[in-house]
Amino acid sequence: MKVKIYRGTKEIGGNCVQLTADNGKILWIDIGAPLDTDNPDVSYAGNRVDALLISHPHQDHYGLMGNISPSVPIYTGQVTLDLINATRIFLGKPLVTGNFKTFEPFKWFTVADTFEVYAYLMDHSSPEAFAFAVAADDRVVFYSGDYRATGWKKKLYYKVLVDPPKDVDLFLTEGTMVERSDQQYPTEESVKDAIEPIIRDQQNVTFVVSSAQNIDRLVTVVKTCNSNRKTLVLDVYNAWVLDAVKKKSPNLPTMDWDVIRVFNHPRQLEKVAGTEFDGFRGRIKDKDVGNRVFENPGDYVYFIRCPNPKLVDALLPNGTINLIYSQWEGYLKEGHKNYCTDIIQNLRDSGKVAFTHIHTSGHATPSDLKRLTNAVNPGKIVPIHTENPARLQQEFLNEGIQNIELWDDRVDYDI
Repeated sequence: MKVKIYRGTKEIGGNCVQLTADNGKILWIDIGAPLDTDNPDVSYAGNRVDALLISHPHQDHYGLMGNISPSVPIYTGQVTLDLINATRIFLGKPLVTGNFKTFEPFKWFTVADTFEVYAYLMDHSSPEAFAFAVAADDRVVFYSGDYRATGWKKKLYYKVLVDPPKDVDLFLTEGTMVERSDQQYPTEESVKDAIEPIIRDQQNVTFVVSSAQNIDRLVTVVKTCNSNRKTLVLDVYNAWVLDAVKKKSPNLPTMDWDVIRVFNHPRQLEKVAGTEFDGFRGRIKDKDVGNRVFENPGDYVYFIRCPNPKLVDALLPNGTINLIYSQWEGYLKEGHKNYCTDIIQNLRDSGKVAFTHIHTSGHATPSDLKRLTNAVNPGKIVPIHTENPARLQQEFLNEGIQNIELWDDRVDYDI
């Protein structure tokens, strides 16, 4: 088997790994849109491929999926496919088309009549994220995908730790956190402990700014609101996301829970105007928060991607407004700005809100990377999804892990 990493040996995001079997069949693992604008070349996305595995529904792992031939089978988890489509619905785009095939966690399946694949469900900030063991030509490649051991689903990490893939020849391990290991809040539990007193003692609204698809973070805020008798307000998109995830995780909250209300956002409702959404819109109407927030603002917590400055101004006379920024702080800096960056910065700089950054990463710490690597005991280790593979190599060497190699993008390696 030959292995080529199109992107990822020296950058975070844009993952695309090619496995070529001796019979010529080609399997790709992920085809992510790059986060690094310094290298915009994604011409490889049009290359021939016989099948594609998608590890999870983050753009830096699936964002170039539309470039491949519609006849190529694309293997995803059901939640992953639903969340990719949820994003498209609320962007006003058509649902993804293609030769999609869904798989179940902790089961083997055959791809392109050549590759035997086992999908490990992992703990990550995405509600569904997989690592893959891929076997062909008497070789086994283990691709970690994105994972951590510090969320509400951390038992999944320990499940793999106790029963790792066997006889792994090559371990492609993520290394995102090698330069970000000094987190103030190392676990999802520590995030909950930090936001608890803010929400408990609030006299006015608290805004928690996070990704709608970070279900662990939403669960953290639901738990906190529930124990402090606060009402959590979501937008329509977040309500739809929860419905999608609940199909596979029935214990997760939805808008139907007593603790949750929905902000009936007109522009978002326009995206679900078709008759196929009638039932969903009816539930939104039943859970509409309306103007209740102005009656007693201290009873409400908004879990949103971007606070509305007009709502902030309208609520200011009621006392201090809390803004908990619960995402990677890099999104507030020039190199990784998004549509909400300027709004958050303006609110923070204006003094209108009490700003706090409370966040934990969706990625594994170096110590958790090393624990899993030791458990897998692979013949060869190659870092991916990291900006500093040499530092990760040194971390491993310090632990006595000798068999780590640094590869280059777009080079074929034999294993």
